[in-house]
Amino acid sequence: MRPSLNILSNDQTRNILNEAKRVLAEVGMEIRGAALRQRLQDHGLKTDKSGKRILFPADVVEKAIADAPSSFTLFNRDGDAYTEIGGDNVHYVPGSSGLKILDHRSGETRLADSTDFIEYARLCDGLSHIAYLATAFSTNKDIEAQVSDVWRLYMTLTTSKKPVVSGAFGEHGVPAMARMMEMFRNDRADLIAKPMSIFTITATGNFRYGEDSCQNLLDCVEAGIPVEIVPVTLMGLIAPVSLVGALVFHCIDVLSGITMAQIIRPGAPVLFGGAPATFHMKAASSPMAAIEAQSERRLCRHCQKPASANASLHGPFRRQGS
Repeated sequence: MRPSLNILSNDQTRNILNEAKRVLAEVGMEIRGAALRQRLQDHGLKTDKSGKRILFPADVVEKAIADAPSSFTLFNRDGDAYTEIGGDNVHYVPGSSGLKILDHRSGETRLADSTDFIEYARLCDGLSHIAYLATAFSTNKDIEAQVSDVWRLYMTLTTSKKPVVSGAFGEHGVPAMARMMEMFRNDRADLIAKPMSIFTITATGNFRYGEDSCQNLLDCVEAGIPVEIVPVTLMGLIAPVSLVGALVFHCIDVLSGITMAQIIRPGAPVLFGGAPATFHMKAASSPMAAIEAQSERRLCRHCQKPASANASLHGPFRRQGS
């Protein structure tokens, strides 16, 4: 028997989700990506009176939640089933997009290069308690920023057979990364049947998806790449300072992402993600404590969807699973 910690009651959970659905139906989301916006309108979604926001009726959101799988399998580079995402499975994965590293030889904090990344990938490949890899930091020292997302994935795929959590830095980064992963499958249909990665889609916040996130979501779902919808819900900065209010904002971003993914391709694997934190106004920092992530997990459990969460004070380690 596994013990559990519940921060929210069943009534609180239902109220938060219902309020998020109400806001999606009445206020809507600003979808800045033209291609995704057109797909939503072609599906029959309407705009508000200003024409700037797409409205998501509650029945459309609820159908999307029902269509999204409650679990899915990740495969390794060779196409063998590797791990199940969902249920009570919990996986610890290095977090994403660190800007610098702490050199373990010199003690210096500095920009990372490709050699650092290869060392990291080899280390994680050999650690049994690291379920799979992530493109965890940028190699800003020796690689141009415009290609660094593709380069990180290339180094991961050529160093380890484990699945990987990754993502694109720009609006048009996903197609090249998808083609790279297709090289380890027979074709795109085989990659859809045997996914080897999870890509992060970051909601912009304040009820908005920017151009990059919109195009990345569209490209990932069409390529069969599972996605995690990860709002960076900063309590007291871009979300209410209260936990319940912030969770409503959080759910609005995630539920709209799940809905858009299911409109693009029903049954597409989506994780109920997030990087919630309380923003420290005096220090201008946002330590990611576990309490916000635990609350998010309660909501995704209610929706019966797999979850991902950034849940550490200073070290960027991600928990994925239930």
